[in-house]
Amino acid sequence: MDNKTNKKRRRYTTIFKQLILNVIFPVVVALVALASLNYYQTQTILHDANQTKNYIISNEIKHIMELQDVGLEAIEEQKNQNLKKYSYKLVEEYFANTKNIEEANLKTIREELGMDPNYYDIYVINKQGIVVNTTFDKDLNLNFFDFGREHKQYLLKIFEEGKFVSERFAIEASTKRLKKFTYHPTLDNKYIIELGSYSTKADKLIKRIQSILETIAEKEANIISVDLFISEEAPFSLTNNTITPRDSMMLSKTFASKDTNTIKVPTDTAALYYEYIYMERENTDLYKKSVIRIVSDRSRDKQILSNELIKSISISLVTILLVIIIIYYKTKVITSPIKRLVANVNRIAKGDLTDRALIEGSNEIATLSKHFNRMIERIEEYYNVLEQKVADRTKEIEQQKEEITAQRDSLADKNQRIEVAYKKIEEQNLHITDSIKYAEQIQKALLPPEKVLLDSFPDSFVLFKPKDIVSGDFYWTRRIEDKRIFVAADCTGHGVPGAFMSLLGISSLNEIVTADSSDDAAKILDRLRKYIKKSLRQTGKEKEQKDGIDLSLCIYAPEKKKLLCAGANNSIVLIRDNEIELIKADRMPIGIYRKEHPFTNHEIDVKDGDIIYMFSDGYQDQFGGPEGRKFLAKNFRKLLLKVHGLPLEQQRKEIDITIKNWMKDEEQVDDILVVGLKL
Repeated sequence: MDNKTNKKRRRYTTIFKQLILNVIFPVVVALVALASLNYYQTQTILHDANQTKNYIISNEIKHIMELQDVGLEAIEEQKNQNLKKYSYKLVEEYFANTKNIEEANLKTIREELGMDPNYYDIYVINKQGIVVNTTFDKDLNLNFFDFGREHKQYLLKIFEEGKFVSERFAIEASTKRLKKFTYHPTLDNKYIIELGSYSTKADKLIKRIQSILETIAEKEANIISVDLFISEEAPFSLTNNTITPRDSMMLSKTFASKDTNTIKVPTDTAALYYEYIYMERENTDLYKKSVIRIVSDRSRDKQILSNELIKSISISLVTILLVIIIIYYKTKVITSPIKRLVANVNRIAKGDLTDRALIEGSNEIATLSKHFNRMIERIEEYYNVLEQKVADRTKEIEQQKEEITAQRDSLADKNQRIEVAYKKIEEQNLHITDSIKYAEQIQKALLPPEKVLLDSFPDSFVLFKPKDIVSGDFYWTRRIEDKRIFVAADCTGHGVPGAFMSLLGISSLNEIVTADSSDDAAKILDRLRKYIKKSLRQTGKEKEQKDGIDLSLCIYAPEKKKLLCAGANNSIVLIRDNEIELIKADRMPIGIYRKEHPFTNHEIDVKDGDIIYMFSDGYQDQFGGPEGRKFLAKNFRKLLLKVHGLPLEQQRKEIDITIKNWMKDEEQVDDILVVGLKL
């Protein structure tokens, strides 16, 4: 057999394996899932059965305790009258004077009262809870306060109320027998006379309970023992079993949680489960708080689970084996025609488009072979047409290649010319930028130095943020004799055009104020307007450029405490006593305007602590915030009112930080100028 045949066989075997795996794998998954579900359900049923069994046992014990309470009530009714009679005789007759109560012979007194010594005991308890005298010698000098905080509070309450108290039957600490106790404070309230009385009937009830607990364990095959533990603070076993450290730990946990707790204790022969069930009953003092312990052996449950697991695995393996055998034979019947079709396809795949697949039978594979032959016929036709198209297309591509080569040479020449032009533009741009930066130095030199500003206004700040390298906003100050003048201005435009206007404004102010040291702010603006109109040759013609300056000017006379202000489209903010006041400017610029009139003076009597703010419109017109809107004048004034109490330099930082946070990724739209002067 040649290598080609071996390759085909390996290929067919792979198809066969895939068919088997695709069917077997879901079956295996389903069987494993069913086995796991069965195992889990069995485990759940066994666990629920154990829980139900323990619940029934604990419920049965509760019912037995209720029946016992009914029986004890009948016994108590007989004893209450006798104990009360004895108690009052002891308190009112024998111990009306308690001087010798600790040395009194209580056994003699018990005989005189006709109290049976086998069933009655007398105790004398002092205010420290110590038994100082008793007919029951084992309890002499015993401290009842050591029985727990609850018992201590109980005795102290009896001292406080000074009344006879009769308790229901309780378990005696030393004998573990049922005993009825009464408590009666002496007349001087220094001692408590306690009477204790056993009952034969009560003893029979306790023994009956113990017998029932043992019988419950014998009834159930997997129950080892049932026990009842009494008292939270000092628990003891009702069946007199020893309390192990493990029992002490679990009892403390169960009393604290008031719930059921289970612990598994492995041994050499079995797996024992200790279940501690909390029981609390409101209408009895005997077993008010107790815990039922049920010890069970669940080895049989483990064996049942193991058997169930083995059974599930065996059934799954047998099922899988049968499915494999059936699928193996069925798959061979299906794959044989496919093998023959593949052989035909391989011959066609070698390039012989004249060969056709063999058609056998009338099933789906035969239909597939027919359609395959039709497809080969169409492919043969398409191949012939394509071969001709490829030849034609090859010729066309050669022609296009020659054209592209010519175009590429032409494009390279154009790119070279563009590169030369780009370098010239870069050089020109560099020259322009250098010129603008030099203009920036000139503009900075014309602005008042910090020393000059502080000389006129020691407590002040200037926030100056040009949009471009040079600015259309400027500030100006001059000190003439006892007057101090400050100007904040916003020229038409920004960048280079604005800078030219600012230079014109600064030079004009220098000339006007030097020539006439007037203390009239409005007249200075009037003269400045004439000067600007003349310099710009503004005559009021319709098509004439309407350049100008928005400006606010203040003249401060410290000795007179007077402030004279005037403004051209630029108002001033005054903050006094935490209140904001707007010193409104005239609604016309420094320049040509259709309705010109003289500028208005605003005279203000200055108070210590007054702050004025002069500014351009760049801050309030800046876009930003979450919705990309303008900052607005009202928000700007709120900001000034918020920060006016800070030191002036801190104010400048807060105002700067606020506008930066507002802008975020937005571009600065105009020059920004904010000036603060504290008068």
